[in-house]
Amino acid sequence: MRKVCLLLFMTIAVIVIFAVLQFRKSDMVHLKPEVVNVGMSQTTIAWVSETAYKGKVFYKPAGSSSDPLEATESFGPSSQHEVVITGLNPSSRYAYWIGKSKSRFQFQTQPALSDPFSFLIVGGNFGEQIVSLVSTEVPEFIISLSDGKTSADSFSQVRPYIPIYGLDGVDSPFLRAIEEKSSGGLWKLDWGGLRLIFSDGSGNINTMLGSASAHTFGVICSWIEIDKEAVTQGKLHSILVAHNKRVPDRPVEFVAVVGKSEKTVEIDGIQYFGIGTGSKKVQDGGDIAVRIDVDIESARAVFLDDGREVILKSPPLKEKRTCAECRRLADKGSYEASIKAYKHFIESHQGHFQISDAYFAIASIYDEKLFKFADALQWYKRLLDEYPAGTLVPLAKQRIKYLSKYSDYNYEPLIQFDRIRKIEFARKKHIPEERSKLLIQVESLTMKYSDSKLAPAMVYWQANQYALSDTDKAVAAYQHLKDDYPNSPLAQEILLEIGETYYNAGRLREAVAVYTKALDELPAYEDTIKAQIARCQRNIRRDLIAVICWGILAVLTSVTILVKPIGLDKSRISWAIVSFVIMEVILLFGAWLIREQFASTRELLLITTFFSLSTSIASLVSMTFAKKLFAKADGVLATAVGSVTGLIYLLAGIYLTIYYVSVHYLIVAGM
Repeated sequence: MRKVCLLLFMTIAVIVIFAVLQFRKSDMVHLKPEVVNVGMSQTTIAWVSETAYKGKVFYKPAGSSSDPLEATESFGPSSQHEVVITGLNPSSRYAYWIGKSKSRFQFQTQPALSDPFSFLIVGGNFGEQIVSLVSTEVPEFIISLSDGKTSADSFSQVRPYIPIYGLDGVDSPFLRAIEEKSSGGLWKLDWGGLRLIFSDGSGNINTMLGSASAHTFGVICSWIEIDKEAVTQGKLHSILVAHNKRVPDRPVEFVAVVGKSEKTVEIDGIQYFGIGTGSKKVQDGGDIAVRIDVDIESARAVFLDDGREVILKSPPLKEKRTCAECRRLADKGSYEASIKAYKHFIESHQGHFQISDAYFAIASIYDEKLFKFADALQWYKRLLDEYPAGTLVPLAKQRIKYLSKYSDYNYEPLIQFDRIRKIEFARKKHIPEERSKLLIQVESLTMKYSDSKLAPAMVYWQANQYALSDTDKAVAAYQHLKDDYPNSPLAQEILLEIGETYYNAGRLREAVAVYTKALDELPAYEDTIKAQIARCQRNIRRDLIAVICWGILAVLTSVTILVKPIGLDKSRISWAIVSFVIMEVILLFGAWLIREQFASTRELLLITTFFSLSTSIASLVSMTFAKKLFAKADGVLATAVGSVTGLIYLLAGIYLTIYYVSVHYLIVAGM
């Protein structure tokens, strides 16, 4: 019976520990986040997990090598997570990931009011083709005309990247999972300078026609027919015409009609066009996709199956006055074609307010995409000369200063370094072998152009990359920068970088030695360096205490088992199991009451489980220890020694639990 109890105890402990360790791991593998809401300066990322914890999202500008920022959801641990990321820039793409997940996603913030953009209206059964469609058309959001009756989610692969809307509001499995109702009926979608109104035929559309910021207004409905007589006599048309007469500078330009017809008709200056979701093609299992291009002066609908184009909003004099197509070409990677389109736009629209933007766009493509720095410098300077008061001038000045500084060797070091850093390394940095090859290429490049002005920056970048994976190589690179380029601004505080590298690698005594050396070389940073030394010494002290605790546990357990009669007091094993269960229940209940204080459910379970194990094993060891060593002594002495032994064992177990599970609590305790 005792052997069965011992086996049961060990089995329960192993299962609990294994399950706790695996919960978050498996959760992260299968995470499917959604971009639920996107604004110009904030985005909401949502997902559902198998276990409850407090969700965290890490994010940074896409393609950037900067350290990621962190956003945490507002409420306590849950299996339904909504994280709001704020402080973003309009028209900017960001990379993000959930917690420790290796999966990387991207989203793009809404454009500024004057910036052009595109979105898709889709119907039918796309399946996996939606991924290819999104990759090709690069929409900022999708409007789904699906009736939602199919069980398969056609958009599951793209939801982590762009928001999906339906005729009734946000189309989100997450919102459905938390039973949050969609907008339903009459609602509006504001995106950049577009206001899109979804009409349910209730006639209350007047309340949504007023907007001080939108430059383009459109309506989507499914309850009218595209027939001139029927439209003219309808209530919706009369409301729109009355509004356009009342507010001629902000008219409703178009109405998209979801139904069987694909006819197009312009009535009283309003363009009605049909999206044939009820056509035979769609009913036979096909699909339909319409791309809507919107800019400040024009809008158009392009039917992607046959290339048919419908002008929804015409610019003055029926001319195309913006360059949305130029930007689309650049987004697709057709950089030379994009430059050609921008140049044509500049030549044919002299005096247009977006000419300065076109100058900067051309310069940026030459600079960031094609690495033709001499051409980029020419266009940046042209922008400064012709539009000195432009909003993009400060950025242009920064790039001119940067490119002029590293122009030696006819830009050859900068061209090769930027290709590796911005393109190849961004693609291959997660593959260790490829990452190493690229770092070796940078090292060779540094040796070849050792006297170039870019050499210190290349060495510094290389050292920063090595710091993430190879401490010794990182330190060697930092030291190389300090020894060979002592006058470089990057080398002035290099001892702090070396110390931080050692600290992050857990080599604390080496970090202290470097920081101590830095006290003599960098007296201006004395307070900072002393704080870093104190941090290292505190962690060294924690490590030492952990070793002592392991020693205490090993000694007490060994002595308890090896003193004759050899083995544990089997009569107490059942009691230890019972005490473990009781303590686990009590601690779980107490932890649940203050669950907001824990970073995750995993942390809560680990702490309560190992605290309970420490308590039960401490009681077992202490009783057996006292019984063996003080069998002939009076009961008071044996009890006292057993209690002290158990307390020491318990404290050692508690310290090790906190040390390995969440060192944050040691910081709170001042240890």
